[in-house]
Amino acid sequence: MAEADELCDLLFLWLKKRKQCAEKLLALAKELEDVHEKSTVSQVVGSATSVIALSTAGVVTLLTGGLATPLLVATTVGTIAGAAVDIASTAIEAIISGSTMKDAKSIIQEDEKIGKNIQEAIENLKKKCGVQQNGAHGSTDVGSEVATQIMWALARRNNVDVPPGFLRIFVRSAFFQNSGGLHAAAAIPQMLILSAEALCFQLGIEGFEVGAKGLGMSGAKAASKAGFKLLGVIGLGISLYSLVSSCEEMLKSNQRTKASQALRNAAREVQEGRRNLEKQLDAMNEITQKMSELKNLIKSLRKYSLSMTEIGQKIINYIIQSWTDPEVVSWLKTLPHQIQFLNLLHFFIMNLNQLPDRLKKKRGGHIDIVFVAHGGITNVLMSASLLMPTPNIIDTVLYSPWNCLINAYAACAIAEGWNNTEGRDFYNLNTKQPALFEPNPLPDCWNHMRTSFLPVPVILLTPLYPEEQAWKEFQALQGHMDRNGRVIIPFLVPDDCVEAFKETPFYMFIIALSYILMINEKTATVHLAACLCRGGSEPMPADWRAQYAFTYDQTMMTARNRAFMSRSLLRAFRAMFDRNGR
Repeated sequence: MAEADELCDLLFLWLKKRKQCAEKLLALAKELEDVHEKSTVSQVVGSATSVIALSTAGVVTLLTGGLATPLLVATTVGTIAGAAVDIASTAIEAIISGSTMKDAKSIIQEDEKIGKNIQEAIENLKKKCGVQQNGAHGSTDVGSEVATQIMWALARRNNVDVPPGFLRIFVRSAFFQNSGGLHAAAAIPQMLILSAEALCFQLGIEGFEVGAKGLGMSGAKAASKAGFKLLGVIGLGISLYSLVSSCEEMLKSNQRTKASQALRNAAREVQEGRRNLEKQLDAMNEITQKMSELKNLIKSLRKYSLSMTEIGQKIINYIIQSWTDPEVVSWLKTLPHQIQFLNLLHFFIMNLNQLPDRLKKKRGGHIDIVFVAHGGITNVLMSASLLMPTPNIIDTVLYSPWNCLINAYAACAIAEGWNNTEGRDFYNLNTKQPALFEPNPLPDCWNHMRTSFLPVPVILLTPLYPEEQAWKEFQALQGHMDRNGRVIIPFLVPDDCVEAFKETPFYMFIIALSYILMINEKTATVHLAACLCRGGSEPMPADWRAQYAFTYDQTMMTARNRAFMSRSLLRAFRAMFDRNGR
């Protein structure tokens, strides 16, 4: 994004000008001190308060206008006390008209201009990111996208190849989620994250108020008093150019000692602020480097495995660090689950490699993915957001009510996209009579997680094994599993590694998918063709009904629209869903 590139260019240019400003401040202070050594010292009669006010105004002017971002304002105002020293008129005139003062004026004017440009660049970036967001993921979207674009611009600047999707998932999970803590031993140290947060906070990016913790308590309080956000900085105090005039007036008023001390204090604060900004930008650079490493590690997964490898362990370290949701962290605690997650990553690499060329070559394109698996639900509830956990999962759609089976016709309709709510029917598996459901009538739309604000039952998916006829039918269809723009992915265990997969939470499928989509710079809407019956778990009719709808035990959903269904695909679904009389 051009706006982010411009902002980063200005920040690095600002670093350069800050260095020059500090050097000129110290040079001016040195000249004043040299004059003092050669001149007669006398006590200035006057109010000490006046001296303090003049000196402090000069320092605030320099740091406020020249900084033009909130990065240093909070730390620049100090207390100046003491007496002033008389300076010979000729020496004063020499300093005022000398090259050091002229250079300082020139640098200060350039510095002030850069600061105003930084302000404009941030506002332009916010507006651009605001236009691109549609509000689907909450109020932090714009702030998250601004931070992502800044990090991506830094990556491009350093020739680091990292997809923006990788950065988005990191920004959202590391900066905006409060459900769990970061792991101290994770691949990305917490101090890097705090430094990056602090920079975003100081640039005035919405949603990064938490970044104050990266500044420390004193810095956060000072920032608050100083109007730390960017828009509150420009125009506060006097302009940088006025500092020069203030210094000239101080010299003419024989306030040389305090003016010199103020300049040295200002130079020290400028240098400290410059070091802080460099540290924060370096932290963002290091994060992008590590995210690029994660992408390359995932792409290096070449086969299914029943043991943990060195590459696999590095990937798991990244994954655990990125996700603070308790369900995800808890599931990934055990070694078997970690290995299974790595196999899921490889599973999606293999399946998405089989995409038709028209979808493969469409960089950044959107695809509809249909998961096909044996399914069921538990009596444990979780946030619906886990079924669309990253920005590249646009939506996850469930079709049957809770506690409902589906037959081959319903599964085929879901897979091929022919299904609609008017074409669904329900019958009791034992009596073959119309079944009861609640509410009645049912919702006139499918169960979209995108618009769900209530928790949903945990969905567990079980793979198809080689001994099942359905496994053989789907294997015969490999390479021909895209229908009407939908990519159909059955949960098939590899025949050469049947122990690679066990029963798996649906949300872990989607998380694994999101990483592979990021590598390929694609987005997806996920559709599930699986039974959602409760099995042996306790019924939860009130929760089921509140979230969407439910059917009573032994209820089957079917589809009426059968005319255009693929015979080969329907044959595979019959082997899978209609076995044992279903």
